[in-house]
Amino acid sequence: MKRSRADEKLFWNTRASNYPLPFEKGTYALTGRILRLLSGMGVSFRQRRILDIGCGTGIYALRLAGQAKRTFGIDSSPEMLKIFRAERRKRGIRNASCSLSSWKAMPSSRVAGRFDVALASMTIAIRTKADVLKMERSAPRCVYIGWAGVRRNTLLEKVYSEHGIEYKAPEGAAVILRILKELRRKPQVRFIRDSWEKKASPAETLRDIEAALKMNSVKINRERVENLLNKIARRGLVRQVTTVRKALITWDP
Repeated sequence: MKRSRADEKLFWNTRASNYPLPFEKGTYALTGRILRLLSGMGVSFRQRRILDIGCGTGIYALRLAGQAKRTFGIDSSPEMLKIFRAERRKRGIRNASCSLSSWKAMPSSRVAGRFDVALASMTIAIRTKADVLKMERSAPRCVYIGWAGVRRNTLLEKVYSEHGIEYKAPEGAAVILRILKELRRKPQVRFIRDSWEKKASPAETLRDIEAALKMNSVKINRERVENLLNKIARRGLVRQVTTVRKALITWDP
């Protein structure tokens, strides 16, 4: 199903209010694990200029500011960047900045040759050959962290099935690896399993589900989903566990 940019923007703006924050205990631990794995693959962020494409709330850009020379995040969601800036102020981080833009719309002159490492994590911002080449022009080391064919979530699998669509991992790593092969790059690749827990009120969960279905061009059966969420809520919260397979890909252009 084709997704409009308006639906994508709505989805991410909707998700922003309860999206993981960079210094939350669980998020911090998950990010730390991935950074350690990337270090083992030869990626160094220390005293580097870091470009974070699709930065969201700053999970990588703000975390890496503690060791990088500077970090610069790009995201198309104003609500995500509001949280990024609030977290930056709260933590007194001075060497991290961000800009509201899609990757396609970002002028090449603002990124070309200005960074040491370009990173894109769990984002649809990088999905074409042109996107990858623009990423390569921005830095001599590239890192892509993306979906690798597995995404499981019991609640969302049920909801999606009842709306006639399949809950599955978005296209990600497979697309990038095909592009890199076409470009004759020689990436390092590591596949990992990852999981996270999310708790939110039935109303917040309903709002997220509605936005996700809309991005898949499906109208929500609001009453049915609301009844389900109220039924499974415990102490006013709906618990979800998402398990995924990710690919860590790094290469030198």
